[in-house]
Amino acid sequence: MKQLLLSVLLLACCFVAKAQMAQFQALYIYNFAKNIGWPAEDSSKDLVITVIGDNDLAAELNKLAATKSIGTRKVVVKESATPNGIIKSDIVFLGESKSGQIGGLISAQEGNKNLIVSGKKGQCAQGAGISFLSEGGKLKFEISNKNISKRGLQVSAKLLTLGTEVD
Repeated sequence: MKQLLLSVLLLACCFVAKAQMAQFQALYIYNFAKNIGWPAEDSSKDLVITVIGDNDLAAELNKLAATKSIGTRKVVVKESATPNGIIKSDIVFLGESKSGQIGGLISAQEGNKNLIVSGKKGQCAQGAGISFLSEGGKLKFEISNKNISKRGLQVSAKLLTLGTEVD
């Protein structure tokens, strides 16, 4: 009985930690969007965020989108099971469980002016603009100015100093 109770408590803690991580990632992504220089021609369009493989994050982003905007741009959150078929998205988030698909995502989004964010450490080396990592229980991120610039976007100096710059 003690083992069962301990297992249930451990499982509950894992769910809370995962939900809390999704909240933090959503806030980070919202702030990434505020600190990217988007193309002038997009200023009157919705800012579209597509989430691949992370329902918790999509739900948290939808909560933020209901009350916040990026400047004058309304935030719209979409979900996709795979990188294929994403037509127009300003930010594409690739969940850690789908991180093996980073190469396909980078290829599929070639020529698009968007920010690719990965939920797995080290994916800037594969072409992502930003990748999340956890150090000492804290959420941090790596950022590649080179990869973001290749996509026709500009990064604020503030954002570069908040992350670990890799290139």
